[in-house]
Amino acid sequence: MSGETLITVGETAPDFELPGSDGKTYRLQSVLQHQHVALIFYPGNNTPG
Repeated sequence: MSGETLITVGETAPDFELPGSDGKTYRLQSVLQHQHVALIFYPGNNTPG
């Protein structure tokens, strides 16, 4: 699993950036300065079945 960072429950998530639906890019550490964040992994999104 080259390039992947594995974390366990209760561990602090590594900093990352993702594009928002508003076209802006959001960085985890920047958002955490202003509000709480819930990360949800939903593997079935936009897939058949």
